[in-house]
Amino acid sequence: MRNLIKRTLLVALLAGTGIGVAAAPASASAQGCTRLSVKWGLGGGGAYWCQKGDGYYRTMVYCATNVQGTSGGSFYYGPWNHTGDSSIIGKTCPTSKYLIDIGYDLA
Repeated sequence: MRNLIKRTLLVALLAGTGIGVAAAPASASAQGCTRLSVKWGLGGGGAYWCQKGDGYYRTMVYCATNVQGTSGGSFYYGPWNHTGDSSIIGKTCPTSKYLIDIGYDLA
């Protein structure tokens, strides 16, 4: 399952190369990211927290209309959060979709 998500992320990344997305320098990126919670199933979700570094991160979930993750899959992103913020913000799938995988995105 993890390889499927990695391949899906790679395909999405390659397909989106026409859109300019600039990453922050490695020295300024969020680090020490940990999954704090996860709820699998319909409408599932969870939260990540990055406690080190000086950058921004957001929780991302991959949700699909079937448990196998092969139909109607989409990525959903929580809001950007700074490592210095004490608030922890997660993301959930729409109630009609299953949580397939959860991770985080760095800016």
